[in-house]
Order: sequence, then structure tokens, then C-alpha cells
Amino acid sequence: MPNTPREKCLMCEKSFDQVEMRTIGDGLLRVYVAVRLSKRIFAEDYICKRCRLQFFHWLRVMEGDFDQFCSRDKTDNEFLRNNDDIIAMIVDNCEERIMESSVQTDPQTPIISIPVFRCSKSHQSCVVCGIEIISAKVLSSVQRTMIFLKRGVFVSPGSRCCSEHVVKKQLTVESFDKICISKADCWTLDSFGLQVLLKDIRSMLLQQSSFNFDDPTSLNEEAYKTIVGLTKDQFNDLIGTVYAMRNSHTRSIRTAVAIFLAKMHLSLSNRLLAILFHIDNKRNVSHIISQVRIALMKDFVPAHLGLHHIDRVTAINQHQTAIATILHTTKPQQLCVVADSTYLFIQKSSDNKFQRRSYSMHKHRHLVKPMILTTTDGYILCVMGPFLSDYKNNDASIFKHCVYNNEQDILNWLHDDDVLILDRGFRDTVRAMKQFGFQVAMPSFLNGRKQFSLEEANLNRCITKVRWIVESVNAQLKQWKYFSQTIPNSSLCFLSNYIDITCALINAYGSRCVQDIHSGTEMATQMLQKCQTTNPVPLRLLELLETKLQWKKYDAQLLIFPELTEQELRNLCYGTYQIKQAKSYIREHLTQSPLVDNDMEFIIELCAQHNDLVRARFESRHCNNKNHIATVQFKLYTESPISGWYCTCASGWRDVGCCAHVAALLWHLGVRRANINENTHPLSAGHLFASIDDSMQFSEVEESDEDQDDNDNDNHVYSVASNSTNSDYSTTDEEVVD
Repeated sequence: MPNTPREKCLMCEKSFDQVEMRTIGDGLLRVYVAVRLSKRIFAEDYICKRCRLQFFHWLRVMEGDFDQFCSRDKTDNEFLRNNDDIIAMIVDNCEERIMESSVQTDPQTPIISIPVFRCSKSHQSCVVCGIEIISAKVLSSVQRTMIFLKRGVFVSPGSRCCSEHVVKKQLTVESFDKICISKADCWTLDSFGLQVLLKDIRSMLLQQSSFNFDDPTSLNEEAYKTIVGLTKDQFNDLIGTVYAMRNSHTRSIRTAVAIFLAKMHLSLSNRLLAILFHIDNKRNVSHIISQVRIALMKDFVPAHLGLHHIDRVTAINQHQTAIATILHTTKPQQLCVVADSTYLFIQKSSDNKFQRRSYSMHKHRHLVKPMILTTTDGYILCVMGPFLSDYKNNDASIFKHCVYNNEQDILNWLHDDDVLILDRGFRDTVRAMKQFGFQVAMPSFLNGRKQFSLEEANLNRCITKVRWIVESVNAQLKQWKYFSQTIPNSSLCFLSNYIDITCALINAYGSRCVQDIHSGTEMATQMLQKCQTTNPVPLRLLELLETKLQWKKYDAQLLIFPELTEQELRNLCYGTYQIKQAKSYIREHLTQSPLVDNDMEFIIELCAQHNDLVRARFESRHCNNKNHIATVQFKLYTESPISGWYCTCASGWRDVGCCAHVAALLWHLGVRRANINENTHPLSAGHLFASIDDSMQFSEVEESDEDQDDNDNDNHVYSVASNSTNSDYSTTDEEVVD
């Protein structure tokens, strides 16, 4: 059978199969081909796909000037939408031919030559990795311009790269670093080529998004910290640990992880995340978050969280503070573990049973409680739960559940005589923990008394000196706003994974609550010595206060008191927590001066029989009708001017650090030298009363007319109460302290 000759394209004269045969027709394409070839064209002539694409590109450049002459069917439109890479390749080849022809045919055209490094001109290998192309992607002129701007490397038109290097029509960050440089060359440009370059730069700038984590230059260090909660280096390190994800056509790995971290750190809705990161819809965002959650739980969390990722010897040597070792251990290689639960508020459920089981009578809200175990420097060992929050799920029952069920193999990880530092909410689990061989350090209970004994108060201070770590860790968790706001019930199925990932991020990249675990040795030794000895000063003060002494009120500025530095006061308190509370007590204790308008006074009381005693009355921060009297014994012109103190509060006996009321008196008299600074910050809490109204600002009801009938209760007159306060200088000088 004779061979049938193959048809040839009228423009390029290349033969093609019958499947690719397309006639020119009577439209604008016939005119375009006739002008290009300068000869008569018939409608029945054939044209190839490549030449048709050149015509469509020309038509697009004309921006619709000849649409009235154009006749195009639907198949042409669909073909154009689905073959962007082919169009880009043909267009780039056309640009190259046009640039070469313009240089050769018009010697008068000004030409510039730019010395650059270039890639290989071979179209059979990838310009990024240099391997032979399996799935080809022809680089567009915009992508080649991006490479030139970021790396200073010229890529010839028609060059290709592997499809895995392109995400959303943009090269990934890693691909720019792997561009293969062949040799130095000169890039020759005429006026037309320069116009094309400027147009590509403009298109590139318009495509840049505000939240572009694929471009390392688009966001600064502060933007990374604000959006994802990590620095740029920490974010790059996290990306390097994610092996279970691949780049896709909708997002890169960097963008996906950034979306997840922004969700946790800023608690943004999926709809808003889709807008910020240029994702099509919120469903894609939800799918991306799920992918990142699974990948981080597989690749990242096991290396930074859980009892299996760290042994107890490493926890003792690298994460146990010297203060905890001195105060709470009696044997070598004893581990101190701090445990506590935190509250995560959730939505009210429509299911009645879950609604009852998740309602906390303590917080009067619906919530769940994860149990967190940390070392004494703030390193999170593990997170268990979250658990329900009804009366059956208190801290003691949760911790017993974890131990009895050997969660994360805790019984084998902890050894006998290891110390569990707990708060009073774990009181029902003390006996069970001792049966397992653990030692329990827990603050004492008042049991109906008004004050702790000296030994109990000192022991409580030694425990709180170490136990505050877990409260600080809970605060670090709540800095990721997803956990500080109300969590939707639709996310409760994944809440455990979210907590694990966030705690692993805190371990890996967060700052430790205690930076130097070896510091504080001298302080801990002093605290332990005071616990083992008896200080007679508090007993003497109590005996004096129980007698009838004459106390007179004065302005604090009239007292000659020993000068203290902030460091000396911190040494007396063995910390800074009491000093932070003291400043609020001082502001509340200030009163209006009866002598000078707009002046404030800090009232103290001095004893007529003993000139080395000073005291002040502070209102309780928990109860309006309760006052605490803080008394300080001092000596002028001595090396240790503060010889002792006593307070009527529950912890007033202790001498291992003073209470907040004594710290307030020492701060104002010794450090501030009784000076009152009224220039407070406009956003401080002292200005809140001026911004919020009080509905109690009116006086009692008074009758408007004395002759009015007593039975007529319809007409009353209300008078606005005065804002002035009565001075309490009218009280008697002689007072007996109960």
C-alpha cells in the first residue's frame, strides 16, 4: 500500500499528523499568515499547533484591537487555558528570534552588554539541579527575570526545570540556592529587550504577596516573630525537620507551616488565613492545617516532647536547678518534677452530657484541663490529656489516673524517692503517691487557723520558690492565642495534637524560665539554714503587739528610715514576686493630704514606747473588710538595718522571705524613700477608675418635703454623693491589736 504524504504547515513547512491538522479558516488568522508570508492564503490551508499559538500570543499582545475580525471557537480558548507552559516556551523562542533579528538587521539600534554569569544553554537538563528533565517546566520570562534579580544569573529563553522546583508558578526558595552556574558571559540587550526586561520586572513585583514565606527577603525578623511566633532562623530550622510533606500546586511547605503557626499564634479564622496567604478558600486552609499537624506530630514532636525523648539523668544534669536540689532533695540523683493542670476554655456544647461534664464549678465556664509535667527550669517533660473539668476531674483524680494507667510509662521513668512538687489541689493524691515511693512537696493548710506556724510558713516559701515554674510554663502556652481564647468544639478532636506541637515548639525554641540552673546556690543555702533555725524577732514583735502600745499616725516622709537598694530588697524577699505585688499595695494605701490639695500621703504608724518599730495597715487584695498590719523592726546606721518583721496575714510569721505587705512597706520607705510618683503611665491600672463608671455614686433617698405624707413614696429626691473622702486622723492614738 503506497504511503500517504503527510501534510505540512503553511508557515513553518513542518509535517504533522492528521490529528494535529487544523485549517486556517476565513478569520483574522488568515490575514495574519498572509501578512507574515507575503503571499495569498486560502482557508483550506493547514497550520500546526505551534504556529497557531504564535498567532494567539500576537493577538494577546494587541490587547483586543482586532477582536472584531477574530473568529475563535471554544476549543481554542480551552487549549490556551490548559497549555500555559507550551505558550511560554513558544513566546520565549519568539522573543529570542525577534531580539536576534533586530540586532542583526538594524546596526543603528543602540546595544548594551551586561557581564553576567549564565546557566547552561542546554534545554535537556534542569537549570536548578542539572539532572536530565523528567517532568519539564519551561521557565517563563518572569521566572528567568526573578532568577537574574535574586542570583545575578542569566537564564537563556526556553530553559527548563523540574516540576518539583515550581510552586504556584514561582520557583521555591531552595531552588534559587541550587541554580547551576555554567560560566561568565555577556548579556546583550537592545531597546526592545530592555522593554521586555522592565515589563517582566513590573509583572514580578505585582505578583509579590504580602505574606510570602517562600521569599526570604519579603518579611523581616519582626514580621516572622509576630506572625508565626518564631524567628526567621527558628522557622527555617523547623522547616528542615518536616520530611512528611511535599510541595504542591497550591502551597509550598514553608507556606503550609506558616499557616499552621499563624493559626496557633494569632488564632485567626480559616477564612482570614485564606485571604492573607492567597489560598483559594477556607477549606483548603483546613486541609493544609491538617497536613501540617500530621507531619509535625510525626517528624517534630517525638524529638522534643514526651517522657520517651529524654532520660531522667539528662533531666537532672541539664534541667534541674540548684535551688530545687538544695531545698528538696536529700540524696544524689533525685529528680524534682513539678506538675499542674491549666484551663483551656471551650464552647458550650449542644450535647447535654458533654455540657455537664465540661463545666467547671471553679471557673463557672466550660473548659478542659491538660496536665503538664515540667522540670524545675521550665522544660516541659510531657503533656497528658486534656481531661474533662467537672467535679470528678480535679487535679488529684487526673494525676492519679495518669499514674495508675502508667501514662507514657511514667512509673518506669520516675524512680523511688523522686520529688513531686504539687499545689494544694493535689491533696487527695498524696497518700497514693507515697505508696508508689515518691516524695511529695506540698504547701500546708490552715485548717481553720488564722496563720501558719513559723515552720509551716517557711516550708511553704521553699515550695513556692520552685513551684512557680509550672505557672510560668502555663503562661508561655497561653501566649499562643489559640489556647487563650475560646476553642471551638469542632477542633477538640485535634486539641491534644495542637497542645503537643505547641509545647514541643516551646521546648525547642522558647526561652527557659530559668536561664542558669546553677545560679541561686547561695540563696537556697540561706533559705535552708533559716528553715532549720529559729528567729526570735517575730516572736518578740508578736508579744509587743499583744500589749497596749501607743501608735501615732504620721506621713511616711517624716520618718528617718534606713536606705535600701532594689537588690537588697530582693535578697530579703528571696525573689521578685512579692515586690511586684507590693507596688499595687502602695498605690492603694495612698490617701488625700488634708493640708495640701492634690497631694497624696502614705500613712504609717510609729510606736511611742519603741522607736525602732514602724507599721502600716494594708487592705487585703481578696477581701474588702479585712486589713493586714505589717510591722518592721529596723536599726539605723548598721550593716543589716532590717532586723525582723511580722505581719498579721496568713504567712506573716515566716522569715524565709517576707510577705507582700512587709515588702510594700520596705519598698516605699527604704527604696523609694517615701517619695510619691504621680506621673504614672496613661495606660496603667490607676487610671481605670476614671474611665469606668460606678453605679454606686449616689446618696441615700431623702424626702423632698417635711410636710409630705409619710405614706406617699412616689416622690423622692436623689443627691449625687461627694467624691471627697474623710480623713482618718480622728481615730484615737491608743489602739489595741487583737
